[in-house]
Amino acid sequence: MQSNNIQKNIMRRVYYSYVLSITEHAMFWRGLFLGGAIMLLAEWLHVAKIVQNFLAVPIGTAPKYVFNAFSAALAGGEVVMVLTLIMSGIVFVSVLQQFARSIAVRRWVF
Repeated sequence: MQSNNIQKNIMRRVYYSYVLSITEHAMFWRGLFLGGAIMLLAEWLHVAKIVQNFLAVPIGTAPKYVFNAFSAALAGGEVVMVLTLIMSGIVFVSVLQQFARSIAVRRWVF
């Protein structure tokens, strides 16, 4: 009976440490935030409409169009959407950077 209790306590600690090791990992939180941001943006934005708008704009004026779209969104009171888009872009770039770093390290290890 005593050994069963000890074994349960040990396994409970192992499970807790496993859950903590996953939740402390930076990529877990980046993935969680990026997934949430993608879901929010999917609610607010329609990809087909974005593609149509980009195709309607001449290639040389695309950066100006994006800047004007952000300015109009901020002026229209859509601050949360703009901040979500900016933060998801930052997280996306950091995830790509982390992947590139891990690939570079693995290339040198082998």
